[in-house]
Amino acid sequence: MITIITVVFNAEKTIRDTMESVCNQTLLPDEYLIIDGLSTDGTLRIVQEYMQRFPFIKLVSEQDSGIYDAMNKGLDMAKGDLIGMINSDDWYELNALEQMWQAYKANGSGIYFGILRYIKDEMDYYLERTSEKFAGERMIPHPATFVSREIYEQYGYFNLNYRYSADLEWVLRLSKQEVSFRHLDHIIANFRIGGASESWKASLESEGILKAYGVINTKQYVIRSMIIRLRILLASIQGKH
Repeated sequence: MITIITVVFNAEKTIRDTMESVCNQTLLPDEYLIIDGLSTDGTLRIVQEYMQRFPFIKLVSEQDSGIYDAMNKGLDMAKGDLIGMINSDDWYELNALEQMWQAYKANGSGIYFGILRYIKDEMDYYLERTSEKFAGERMIPHPATFVSREIYEQYGYFNLNYRYSADLEWVLRLSKQEVSFRHLDHIIANFRIGGASESWKASLESEGILKAYGVINTKQYVIRSMIIRLRILLASIQGKH
């Protein structure tokens, strides 16, 4: 059984792309959970339109405390053996679920991730193929990642003390455990550049996480954080001219 989770808030311009990519897979999910944060635009109308056509779609629309709180709600609801998360700005390749399910059937419990295509100004920008061994330098691609449910049950969900980079903390936490990370040499998802994960606040939060897990030392943390703050200041000054 496969569960897909989409967290959404006021994404009427992009949610249709996301839902089309899930509902037209070569292997359909057994459940598709839409976790909405009380959208006030046309998002819910679009979701309800798809719910009439695809009975495996379930909707929860209520206040949340941010994207990771919403993701955790989805994980609480999920019944699938394999769980994928695709945000409302992004979309899967046509055979993404089939590729992931075949890998899961062959290898069992684990964290499975493939290649992520970045989209800029609605054009292909670049492809990213990463490794969990260098997660401190470059996170594995969350939209192209599927996780077996027992791993969430054993090692926990996203830490809500982190607002922007809880997925980085989660990967670093699991990298210290005996968890199987498996890379698929296939493009799995497409990611539109932008959003909270690209902000300066996210960068500062990520540096704190890297220090907490010993990826960087205190001196490196201070220097790297100062550089980020200087860039924020420079961007602010440039924005005034």
